[in-house]
Amino acid sequence: MNVQFVSNSKGKITAVQLPLKDWKEVEKKLEAFNLAANIKAGFREMEQIENGEIEAKTLQQFLNEL
Repeated sequence: MNVQFVSNSKGKITAVQLPLKDWKEVEKKLEAFNLAANIKAGFREMEQIENGEIEAKTLQQFLNEL
């Protein structure tokens, strides 16, 4: 991955620049990471419901939150 750092006149890094091909790869990995995090959160919520720690939601309540 060819990463370039952009800095201001004081030498402070203010941005990162990389080729579009590399950025698209980073985006795919971020999407997969976010999907995995959401699935894990869903499993944790199901465990909490099963343990009586939180109340289950109806389908309508779930849809209203979207």
